[in-house]
Amino acid sequence: MLLVGLAVSTAWAQEPARKTYIVRFKPEYQLPEQGSHAEVVKMLQASVKKNLPVLKKVIKTDDLTPLWIINGVALEATTTEIGHIKKLPNVLSAKPSRYQIWVPVDTEARPVKSHKGNQWSIVKVKAPEVWNELKIDGTGIVVGHLDTGIDAGHPDLMGKVLAFKDFTPNAKPAPYDDQGHGTHTAGSIAGGNGVGVAPGAKLIVAKVFDRKGGAEDTWLLQAMQWVMDPDGIPETNDGPKLVSNSWGSNATTDRTFWDAVQAWVAAGIVPVFAAGNNGPSGKVGTPAGFPHSWAVAATTSSNGIAYFSSVGPSVWDGITLVKPDIAAPGQGVVSCKIGGGYVSNSGTSMACPHVAGVVALMLQANPALTIDQVRSIAESTALDLGAAGKDTKFGAGLIDALACVKKVLEGASLAPAYEAYEAALAAERALIGVQATTPLSGPLARSLLQRTQALDEGELVSLRAALQQSGSPAARALFEEAARLRKAGDLNR
Repeated sequence: MLLVGLAVSTAWAQEPARKTYIVRFKPEYQLPEQGSHAEVVKMLQASVKKNLPVLKKVIKTDDLTPLWIINGVALEATTTEIGHIKKLPNVLSAKPSRYQIWVPVDTEARPVKSHKGNQWSIVKVKAPEVWNELKIDGTGIVVGHLDTGIDAGHPDLMGKVLAFKDFTPNAKPAPYDDQGHGTHTAGSIAGGNGVGVAPGAKLIVAKVFDRKGGAEDTWLLQAMQWVMDPDGIPETNDGPKLVSNSWGSNATTDRTFWDAVQAWVAAGIVPVFAAGNNGPSGKVGTPAGFPHSWAVAATTSSNGIAYFSSVGPSVWDGITLVKPDIAAPGQGVVSCKIGGGYVSNSGTSMACPHVAGVVALMLQANPALTIDQVRSIAESTALDLGAAGKDTKFGAGLIDALACVKKVLEGASLAPAYEAYEAALAAERALIGVQATTPLSGPLARSLLQRTQALDEGELVSLRAALQQSGSPAARALFEEAARLRKAGDLNR
């Protein structure tokens, strides 16, 4: 009897089970519609810092992970502690972090031994015409990439990774991909050898999904936060201009990532999302279905809607939205395979990076474009498919890189592109030694020299005046060198 009593008392003495929770604070700020990177990050970080002292009165721990991107924190707590936390006046919500599959296995995947020339999907969006006719290939643009990782040693992806971080429990320091999905989507964004839409672009890669394609909410939120400010210093302009997201949930009303996407938008980051693979009887999931996300449908090689592509509309707060927003090739897309070689995959996951690549081309043409301008230009120049106008299968239609970039270049000055050179230098300084790095400013400088060569004398004079009036020292210096080489007829340096 004594032993039984001892066993019972020991059981009662065991510490209650602890789970990972996401605690959100009530916002006391108003994000700008589209502000500066530093302004938005500082505002969000200050809010979390202000709320922590009240939280620490209830839970005695310093083991808190700031999730300033959603005005909250992640922490380990018992149900009793969470009950106390929920009663705090500054707490909006406290929910468990879920693990779920975000990247489905592609049952149609098939290896491809080799390929020649440009892939059909790249040709379909008219990317090669942008490279050849307009001399624009995404050079100088940084694309965020949240996925299963990347095989940075693949011949078509070598030199593409500007920064990498692993948010899975593996926490490996060097780029890798143990599933394959991320290597394929990265190839469609920036792969060389006719695989990617914007082969001159660089990638900031967050490995956030494990080999099963799953992730905790907290892994995703930390990755979304990191990609917004990779070096952890708000003042340095090291974040991407856009993020490609080939992931999502079937849930149509889940707001878990609502604030995170909103923070991206406030900082001027274009959020491109796969619409989902629920087919004609399913709806666009989340985060793609958010009003502030850009949802991408998948098309076939004959411009039909892929049988798996999710449809709209989406409804938020009683307002019906036409979703998806735009379409791109997504069935039978050939791209990079881990370990080398190629594989054909299907899904809106494959369509999403094609749109991200086109956005990179647009932003190289004019880095000063706002998110609204990017979306408006892309949707207004898309090839209308299905019902006339924007519809709930194709959105605005098949994205057209050539039409997009030509529209961007109409009356555009090269001044913003020269200013992007200053940002490229800043990103290199911020990330050197922090993550895997690759040159960013050098290729951009060479691209600007080529584009300056094509200007007439009047355009050259106007560009010099614009840079002298408001250009950064680095931008002005690069321009003067470009002008000197142009005059000397020596652009091979």
